[in-house]
Order: sequence, then structure tokens, then C-alpha cells
Amino acid sequence: MMLHSILAAMLLSAPINDVPVIHSVCDISQQFTFYMDGRFHRQYLEGTGRDARNWGTLHRLDLANVNLLVLTAGDRHVPYADASIVHAEAFARGGGTVLLLADGVTEMPPGAAVAERFGCRLTTGAAKKPLRAAGAPVPTEAEVVFRRGTVLEPEPSFRALVVDAEGRPVLAARAVGDGWFLIGSRGLFGQKPDASDPINADWVRPLLVHFAGQKKVDPSAPHRSTWAEKTKELGPLTLEFHEGTERYADAIAEEYLLVRPHLVAITGVEPADGMIKRLLILPTGGGGFSSGARIAIGAWWGGYPDKRYPMVELIAHEAGHSWVLPYAEPLWNEPIATWLGIHTGMRLEMPEASATLERQIARARLLDPELDRIDPLDEDAPRDLIWGKSYFVFEELERRHGPGAMAKYFRAKRARLGPGRDGYSMDDCVAIWSHAVDEDLFSWFRALAFDVDASRTDLWPE
Repeated sequence: MMLHSILAAMLLSAPINDVPVIHSVCDISQQFTFYMDGRFHRQYLEGTGRDARNWGTLHRLDLANVNLLVLTAGDRHVPYADASIVHAEAFARGGGTVLLLADGVTEMPPGAAVAERFGCRLTTGAAKKPLRAAGAPVPTEAEVVFRRGTVLEPEPSFRALVVDAEGRPVLAARAVGDGWFLIGSRGLFGQKPDASDPINADWVRPLLVHFAGQKKVDPSAPHRSTWAEKTKELGPLTLEFHEGTERYADAIAEEYLLVRPHLVAITGVEPADGMIKRLLILPTGGGGFSSGARIAIGAWWGGYPDKRYPMVELIAHEAGHSWVLPYAEPLWNEPIATWLGIHTGMRLEMPEASATLERQIARARLLDPELDRIDPLDEDAPRDLIWGKSYFVFEELERRHGPGAMAKYFRAKRARLGPGRDGYSMDDCVAIWSHAVDEDLFSWFRALAFDVDASRTDLWPE
């Protein structure tokens, strides 16, 4: 047996004693997911060191003081660049540990190229339960929870750590230079964005510490998230992207510049001070987010660029979150943002917009035909009821007190809510609407089964 293979075997079976410091980087440059944006670390590595995210081009990432790089299978829209695969391999050869979470599918994901570089092939063969640990450093008595996924075909240099009912590898490791490459089915790890499903944490955490901890890091040295490195100034807006999302950036920025004046017209106001200064292009079709000053948009949301309406609605939705600040809307903070997107689509004469509005109100009426029975503020109120009833309220207020009732509301909200207010309740919201249309709306909202009361707000009457 070669000396390197002997050393590898010793490390695989070595006991875990002192817990070293782990500096991990979760990569979200190939495919953005909220789970990889901090949740993976919270579930499996919290308390062992610190985590950072990579939002920028992977091969530009500084890994000097990092000992664990976590990669996903990625999305076909942003293949792993050859330079990024070489960068990951060099990191492992220098002592780091690369963990790839991936499953095979008919059209193999970009991560298949990463796996093959390290000597493992993804397959489409479904792993059969129950799964079991195959030996150190995963204790053979460890319980293996598994949602679903596929088996691996690793080269003989790998050691299987978890196998399926037929003994086929589902998690495997091999030595690479002075470091390690680990590959496992995505189904072995948590998935929920709220980090409420830390499956297998009792053995995944020590497993990662065991491998990654073999490279020492300096806990006092900087270990920070890396942002998308490319920018373009578009007037008051800074466009942010990396090499993989660059080809989407200009078109999405143009959509935002088209959407913006319609949002101003619908709301009657500019965005709140300091809001929407940056637009980040995300490598995902799974939506976006808003942090106030920055909105982030999934590059191929809704089939963009072939289908435009979903992108227009998404941009207006995420931007709308910045319009409502500094006091987020109660109850309908998400529905009001999408309603702004729907009405932006209507103003752009997109037929999908009206259809979206009518469909959601119809869904609410299936649950509450006259929309006067179920309180959308109830803890167990169905989502379709909350969204459809919110749309109905906005449409009715526009019909009764408009057109432009929503603009009256936004102007009243800006004028009457000063800085430093402690929260913004539904009672406060109805009070602002009442000021906006110069009519006490509390009884009207109560007739629609909203539990609101003027006595619970200091905003009505004067």
C-alpha cells in the first residue's frame, strides 16, 4: 500500500478528540438557495468556527484561511467553469476539504463535472432505503435519515461512508493531495430555508469536523463572505453580477428601469429614502429577495427571457418591499408586493396580470364565498384566503375610493408615520387607509371578518 493510502486509511478510522476550528464557505454562485445562505452552517457546523458565503465567481474565491468548501450540484444555466473546478481541486490538494451535495438526473447537473474531476460519477439509480453507515468516521450504529436521492459510482480510491440497502455508496470520501473530497446525495442533508430539519446532524457535524479540521486555520484572521465582483452603474442603481450571471444582467436591469416608473405611478411616491440602490442578479429561477437597499432577482425566474410577465411581476414585487419601508405591511406584506407587480403588468398590457389577479381571488372565494366569514388574521387562515382576500380588499378600495386609492394610502403612510415608531399593526394599517380616503374604514374591514379595532391604534382618530 502506498504511504499516502496508508495515511488516508489511518485518518478515516482515527477517533475524533479535540474539536478544531472550521472556517467554511458555502457556495451560492452556481445556484442560489436560501438554505446554503447560512442554514447549512447553522445545522451542521454552528459552534465550530464560522461560515461565509461565496456570491461571486468561484475561481476568484480566496480560500487561504478556509478548510471546508461546500458545493451544490448547481444549475444548468450556470455551468461550473473549468477554472472553478481546478480551483476546488487545488484547494483540496492544499489540505482543504471539498463537500459536494449532488444527485444524478437524466440531464446531469453541472456538479457532475466536479464529481468526475475528483473520480466519482453521479448516476440516476435511486438509492434504496434503509441506508446505513459503512464505518468510521461515521459510527456503524448511527441512524441515517434519508429523503430520497441517487447512488454514486466512485473510483476504488474512495471509501464508502454511507450505503443504501443494496450496499451502494450514497456518501463517500477520498484523499486528494493533503486534503479531502466528500460527495453525498442531497437527500442526506437538511433542506428547509428556516433550518428546521437538521437531519443526521449527530454524525454529519463530527464527520465534517474530522475531515476539514485536518487543515489548520487562523481563527483571528479575516474570513468573510465574498460578494459578486462585477458591477455596472445605471444612474442611481448599481447592478451586481458575476461571470456566470453576466449574460442575464443587462436585460433584467432594463426590465427594472421599465418597471420603476409604473411603481411610482401606482404608489404615488418614490421608494423610501436609501432604498433600492443595488440590483443583484441571482443564479436561480427560484425567485428573489429584498433587503431594502438591495433587491436580488433570480436570473431565469418564470422561464425568462422567453416569458416576460413573471419577471416583471417579480421585479415589482421585490422592489415593492422597499416601497413599503420603513414600516413593513402587516398580514399582506407579501400579497401587496405581488399586487403591485400585477398592476405593473396590467399597465404594460400583459394579459397574464389580470388572469393572475382573478385566479387568486377565485381561490379565496372557494374558501370563503362572500369573503366575509374567515378572518385572514387568524393563525390558521389558509394562504389562498390571505392572498385572495388581500387582492379583493385592494381592488375594492380602488373601486370605491379611486382610481389611485393605493397611491393615497402610500402618501398617507409616509406623511403620518414618523421615524422610531414601534411596529405597524393591522389596526394601524386600517387607520392609515381611513386617513387616506377620508372615511372610517374599521367597520368595513370588520364586515370582511378582519379583527381590527380603532381603540388599539393611536393613529385614528387624530
